[in-house]
Amino acid sequence: MKFGVLYDLRNSPAPGRHVPWTDYYAGAFEHMEEMEQAGFHALGFAEHHGDPDGYDPAQRPMLAAAAMRTNRVRLTTHIMQLALHNPVIAAEELAVIDVISGGRLDVGIGQGAMPFSYEYEMLGLDARFRVSRMAEGAEIMLKAWTSEEPFDYVGQRYDLRGVYINPKPVQDPHPPVFVVGAFSEKSMKRVAEMGLDVAGFGGLHLGLTGGDYWRSWLSQWNDALEAAGREKNSARIWTLGRCYVTDDPERAWAKHREGMLEHLTYESRPGLRPYVDYTGAAPTVPEELPNWNQLFLTPDQAVEELVNVYGDGGPDEVHLYGDAGYMGWEDTAEYLRNFAEKVAPRVNAILSARKHAEPGAGNACTTSPVQA
Repeated sequence: MKFGVLYDLRNSPAPGRHVPWTDYYAGAFEHMEEMEQAGFHALGFAEHHGDPDGYDPAQRPMLAAAAMRTNRVRLTTHIMQLALHNPVIAAEELAVIDVISGGRLDVGIGQGAMPFSYEYEMLGLDARFRVSRMAEGAEIMLKAWTSEEPFDYVGQRYDLRGVYINPKPVQDPHPPVFVVGAFSEKSMKRVAEMGLDVAGFGGLHLGLTGGDYWRSWLSQWNDALEAAGREKNSARIWTLGRCYVTDDPERAWAKHREGMLEHLTYESRPGLRPYVDYTGAAPTVPEELPNWNQLFLTPDQAVEELVNVYGDGGPDEVHLYGDAGYMGWEDTAEYLRNFAEKVAPRVNAILSARKHAEPGAGNACTTSPVQA
């Protein structure tokens, strides 16, 4: 199982918490270099627009900059809201990023969730068409990467003539493409029929693995694969989780509890809290946050959860939040180093031993513990 780090680059606007943007981004790139040195497999970059806390609005420039600051890690759009973008321009810019990174790009795409419909409004787009814009955009982008001749495309949302891009991506035939956010039966069916990989239900904002939700999602996803004529477990899967590993969770929680409350109840628009779905009133104290006592875990607790939930069938990659909670780059780097050093090697050793114990199992190659 491979592990990555996800950056949403949210910088609190609150007095006393906000960091000047030049300093904030400088710290982010130093953090990325450190995560590569720690052995993580991938660095992912999220995307939103018009957010008061500056949630990364420039995903592709950030990917290009990260490519220049790193040497080995995979670089991931997690996610690019393809429905918001011209797919030809996106294909061109992502191809260049794949070139300058030496073929290290993974592309996670999505349609954008309805709580963020204001993004469509500010760009003059109709949020009702986000699904078809994403699906057609993916077709156009994939064909632009692979077609050696100009092509036309006529669909519901795009009517294009003479599409051609150069340079092409380094990776043959193109960078891996995942669809992120396939949580409903309808969306799973659509992604399975597209023949792409998927980012599935993990711990998301409030935990490491998702527990029973993950197991239920995986079963439904495999059913969708079979219905689409694909074999079970034939697609690569990412998940997203939140986990800060420390030898003293109580002390860490006491230090960061107020920041976590602000982060998880933050309003991107008046009355709109898109990062966690509260069915009633939003929590007013940190201990009212869902799953609050599972956000900071000891190494033993993190290992136990990963093995128990993912031991009988887990994702190929788990991406952990790298800058959430408004807790500062130094602290998140410490918690993630703890994960890389004290959790990932043990998890992969246990999973490897289980695999080798299965009847007919052969010998496996040894890889980096965070990337195994």
